[in-house]
Amino acid sequence: MDAGKYIDRRLHPVRVAIGLLNHELVLAGGESVVTIDKEVLRSIVETTQLFVEDFDRSLGKLKEKSGKHFMSSAASTKVG
Repeated sequence: MDAGKYIDRRLHPVRVAIGLLNHELVLAGGESVVTIDKEVLRSIVETTQLFVEDFDRSLGKLKEKSGKHFMSSAASTKVG
C-alpha cells in the first residue's frame, strides 16, 4: 500500500473526531461552556485511543524492522 494512502486511512477517524468537536463548538455559539453528550465524548476518546494504539504498533514494527536490519548488517560485517 502507498504510504500516503496508509497514513490518510489511519488519520481519517481522527479527522472525523475533530469535525465532530468543531461542530459542537459551532453549536455552542458564544457560550463559554460547551455541553457534549457523554456517549459522544466516549466515542471521541475511543477513536483517539484506537489511533494512538495503531500508531504505536506501526512505530514498534518500524523500530523492530530497523533494528533487525541493523543487526543483520552488523552481524555480517567481519572485524579484524
